[in-house]
Amino acid sequence: MKIFKRLVILPCLMLALSLLAGAQAPAQTVRDNDGTTLKQIIIFGRHNIRSATHSPEELAQYAVDPYPEFEVPPGCLTPNGKKAARLLGAYFRQYLLAQGLLTGNNQQDLSHSYFRSKSKERSWETAKAFGKGLITNVNAPVHSYNIGEPDPVFDPIAAGVAQVDAKVAAQQAQAIYNSGGALASAYSGEYSLMRSVLFNNGPVPPGKVDPTTIPITLTANTKLKTGSVINVGGLKEVKGAADPFMMQYADNFPMSDVAWGRLTPNQISQTTRLVILNEYIQTRLPYLKKVQSSNAASHIIRTMLQAIKGLNFFGAFGNAKSRMVVVISTDTCVSGLAGLLDVHWQLPGYQQDYCALGGALVFELRQVNGETNSYLVRVFYTAQTLDQLRNLTRLSISNPPATIQLLVPDGSKSDTNLDVDFSVFKRLLTKAMGQEYVEDPRKETPPDVLTGVTCQGGTEETRE
Repeated sequence: MKIFKRLVILPCLMLALSLLAGAQAPAQTVRDNDGTTLKQIIIFGRHNIRSATHSPEELAQYAVDPYPEFEVPPGCLTPNGKKAARLLGAYFRQYLLAQGLLTGNNQQDLSHSYFRSKSKERSWETAKAFGKGLITNVNAPVHSYNIGEPDPVFDPIAAGVAQVDAKVAAQQAQAIYNSGGALASAYSGEYSLMRSVLFNNGPVPPGKVDPTTIPITLTANTKLKTGSVINVGGLKEVKGAADPFMMQYADNFPMSDVAWGRLTPNQISQTTRLVILNEYIQTRLPYLKKVQSSNAASHIIRTMLQAIKGLNFFGAFGNAKSRMVVVISTDTCVSGLAGLLDVHWQLPGYQQDYCALGGALVFELRQVNGETNSYLVRVFYTAQTLDQLRNLTRLSISNPPATIQLLVPDGSKSDTNLDVDFSVFKRLLTKAMGQEYVEDPRKETPPDVLTGVTCQGGTEETRE
């Protein structure tokens, strides 16, 4: 068991040290005379603050006390989530005005923008709210398939674009984590913390279920969709029991209602290590990241090529005029795309590689001044801090969200310059992709602008 813990922990320590070394990299701030001009920005993010994806009745079995309720149905973006998304959009407005990518003329800026969301209410609402902050007094036209309809970019498995062999995925997971049985021991601190908060350091009452006692498994799921190819057994249950705590804190619940007043913000952050573990298993395995994220990665590359060539491309976001591209999905999609690039991050108050509420991978396409055909890519991870979310803090260039420029392995121009030549970025991402999992661009039917979305809650399966 101790050997297993070392196998899990030591690589994390090495990665953390490398992140600390890269933490001095330039953040996403306005740089004077850096020799480049921003030509396009792609913001590929997660939805903002939502309610728990499980209903209070579903969660009740896992705790001695009733879970405090959100003011919206399960899985929906909260009113504070909309406000926080708009604040983040307003920050990017300031940043992009300073960079010259936005002009301040709303109609002109709108004609150079493209908004896309996963077909979930919380993603659509986040994109819409973000757009209101980015281009003021304008209702952002968010392109999306009908809510619940599989989107080939974000859920290529359910959409029939990518065929997955769940047994192969499970075998790969077992090759890394064995049967999964030792994971509860490797994450004993998080499991112990969850057990204490759910049952207030007391016994499990009759009729209740302690999710930390349900064995973790790594077997093939039978009903397949992106982000749920592997049956992780009890990890899904304990993750679901922990999920509301982060949402409660970010949504400004009274501290007495945040995990019943039994967790500090740092402890809430610690419980998200279980979420990150699940995302690693479901999205970052070598096989699964290719199957699930190649189509999204192809769209990123082709969107940049549109801007460079000035020509419309099939299989891209927006068109050749799109300079501000906002794509809002879920943590599963962000984690998978990050896995293909093998990029990692750590922001203040968050665990390593946690896909924060409203957080995004940001791709800046920049042209080298004076060189017509020379482009580079800067990759960032940007997110509001937990307290910026909780307090709905107004953001600005002088008071920005947490941001770090990311190291793209084998792509950096030097040890001290994390910029990546576009040709190198394209080669690295194309090599990481599996072309067999990319939809034929000419066969793609991009979604139209979706309007009139409301949250109905749905079933547990459709909320996740």
